[in-house]
Amino acid sequence: MNTSTRPSAFEPLRAPSFNSTMQPLPMSPVSPAAAAAPQTTLKLLVKGFSERERRLLESAVMLSQRRAPRIELVADAHAPEADVVLIDALDPLAAAWAGVQPWLPFKPTIWAGGNAAQPNHLAVDRHVKWPILPVLLYRAIELANGTAGAPPQVGHAPTAGRRVLVVDDSLAARTALRSLLEPMGLVITETANAEDGIAAAARGGFACAFLDVLMPGVDGIEACRRIKAHSPQMPVVMLTSKSSPFDRVRGKIAGCDNYITKPVDAAQLRDVVGRYLAPAPAVHPARAVHPAAATPAFSPAFHNANVWS
Repeated sequence: MNTSTRPSAFEPLRAPSFNSTMQPLPMSPVSPAAAAAPQTTLKLLVKGFSERERRLLESAVMLSQRRAPRIELVADAHAPEADVVLIDALDPLAAAWAGVQPWLPFKPTIWAGGNAAQPNHLAVDRHVKWPILPVLLYRAIELANGTAGAPPQVGHAPTAGRRVLVVDDSLAARTALRSLLEPMGLVITETANAEDGIAAAARGGFACAFLDVLMPGVDGIEACRRIKAHSPQMPVVMLTSKSSPFDRVRGKIAGCDNYITKPVDAAQLRDVVGRYLAPAPAVHPARAVHPAAATPAFSPAFHNANVWS
């Protein structure tokens, strides 16, 4: 049989030119089971680095196609869409580019070989350990979200009458969580799957939602993403028996506010409830006020959707 046209199994990896924009790599073949599993994709923008370092980077990206999180390289034209930015701090062009990006101070960013430009950016050694690139991305996201401005600690807010949504496919887990939340005066609504939980949240009226991560069909991460799309100010707390850093990355990307590992610790749950549930607004009967005596009330408040304990 003629094999002269058969491609070599060991073709060398073609390196991009130094000034070229890195393009997303084709996905490595995966098994049907792996293809069916939910994937976490982190979009990475890279500025600077030598051709040799970019080849090593491409190898790390190719390896990530078989595991979570999967890394996807983004072009300069879509830079603001990146989840993390990796910058060669010793490259003058890369440093100059970073200095004129108004969105960069608020983006998870890794500076290789120099000081971090912002307190919420991550500084690493110039010789990047490419095999642990996913870990570095996770650390950058943790740092960016952990220093973005935590809400003031004002103690546990009164919670009587506040409505809370609990979404978990396990009846035992829902019952256990109810037994901890009801003594705080909270009114609990339960659903046994994510679809019903999303529909309930869309109807409104909840002060907080607790979502299990692993559920059949739509999982808790996707449910969080959909709930935050129509109720961005409502705190969402993920519940899981797994304590993987990559689970936390998935939750953060989806907009999750906090993360509690099962079995739920009562003291930790009280802290989370006290942090995210504000007192129910008081209802007063309407009364006439003379215009000269009326003074507009101003009560500054803010909510950070990416703070984790």
